[in-house]
Amino acid sequence: MRANPSDLHNVDLEFLKSEFNRFRSEIAGMKDKLGANASEALDQMGAYLDGHGVSQRVSALEAELENLAGRVKDSSKVAVHRLEAEVSERPLTSIALAFGIGLLAAQFVRRS
Repeated sequence: MRANPSDLHNVDLEFLKSEFNRFRSEIAGMKDKLGANASEALDQMGAYLDGHGVSQRVSALEAELENLAGRVKDSSKVAVHRLEAEVSERPLTSIALAFGIGLLAAQFVRRS
């Protein structure tokens, strides 16, 4: 018994179609699984960050930094005003002091 060549061609074609459809359904299943896994991973990361209070800690640190920046700014303003007052009260002493600091700086630069 010899098979008809057109029947063999149809059998192979039908087999390939069925395999292709099975492959397509498996790919679709993987896509759904990967999407669900990625979504679950993102949810877990969000829960971890919220559960450990990371956002609250960051907010607290930001507030503390703003507070420290304000204190540094205020203390620098006070220091500048005190320096201005000292210079205006003792101008000759201020000039002599600035000259001495300049000489010391020049000596250090020459040695290096």
